[in-house]
Amino acid sequence: MARFGIHLSISGGFTNATSRAVELGCDCFQIFSRNPRTLRAKPIDRSEADAFRSAVAQARLKPVVIHVNYLVNVASPKDETYGKSVSALTDELSRAEILSADYLVLHPGNHLGSGAEAGCKRIARAIDRAYEDSGSSVMICLENMAGAGTEVGVSFAELRAICELSEHGESLGICFDTCHAYGAGYDVSTDRGLDRTLDELDSETGLNRVMFVHANDSKGQLGAARDRHEHIGKGLIGMAGFKAILGRKELRDLPFILETPVDSPDDQVRNLAALKAAAEEGS
Repeated sequence: MARFGIHLSISGGFTNATSRAVELGCDCFQIFSRNPRTLRAKPIDRSEADAFRSAVAQARLKPVVIHVNYLVNVASPKDETYGKSVSALTDELSRAEILSADYLVLHPGNHLGSGAEAGCKRIARAIDRAYEDSGSSVMICLENMAGAGTEVGVSFAELRAICELSEHGESLGICFDTCHAYGAGYDVSTDRGLDRTLDELDSETGLNRVMFVHANDSKGQLGAARDRHEHIGKGLIGMAGFKAILGRKELRDLPFILETPVDSPDDQVRNLAALKAAAEEGS
C-alpha cells in the first residue's frame, strides 16, 4: 500500500511541518532543513530537533525526506563552487542525522560544459567526502533530472555511473521524479512507455534502489527537457498516467511525495486527493 505525502514548509519551525502533514492527512512528508536560497545555514537547535522527532514518531509519519538545497552543485568544475557545495552537502547529511530523517534527496548537479562523465566523478567524490566528514548514516537518494542545461542524472545510466564510482555506491538510493522523467523523454503517461521506463531503470540501477517517488504532473512536452511541475491530472502525464504509475506492482507500495504548485491554499488538499484517487482506480 502506497504512502502519500507532500513537500512542506518549515516556516515557523520544524514541528509546524509535522502539524501540517497531520492536518492534510499525509503518511509521510518532505522538507528543506535550511533556507533553500542560500548555502549558509544556522545550526539546528537540539531541543527543536527533539521536538521534531517526537512529533514525527507520535504521528507515525514515515518516511521523512529532506531535500538538499537547490544551490548545491557537486558536479561543478569550478573549485570554489564545488568546495562550498561539498561543505553544504556534508552539513545537509549532518542535519538529516540530527532530525532522524530516513532519506536525503540530491539533485546530482550541472557539469557546466565539462561533460557528464566528469560530472559523475565529481558527484561521487563529493558524496564520499560528505559521508566521511559528517559520519552520517542517512541514505542519499539521487534524483533523476529533466535535462535542462547541463544537468547530470538525466539518464538512468548516469545515475548508475555515480553509484558505481562512489565508495558508498551500494548504499545509495534513487528518487524517481515523474515530471523529470517525462521531460527527459521517458513516457510515463502510457502503459507502453511506462514498461520501457521501468525496464531501463531496472537494468541500469535496479528497481530495488528506488526508495520513493516524486509525484508531479508535467507542463512541459515529452522530451522537452523542461522541469515544470503541474497539478496532478492537469498536465501532460494526466490522470490516466498516474493511474498506470500507481497501479504498477514495481511502484505502488512506495512512498509518493508531491512537489506540485501551490497556487491557492487548497491546492495541496486537491493534489493529495487526486493522487489517492489515482491509486484507488489504478489498483
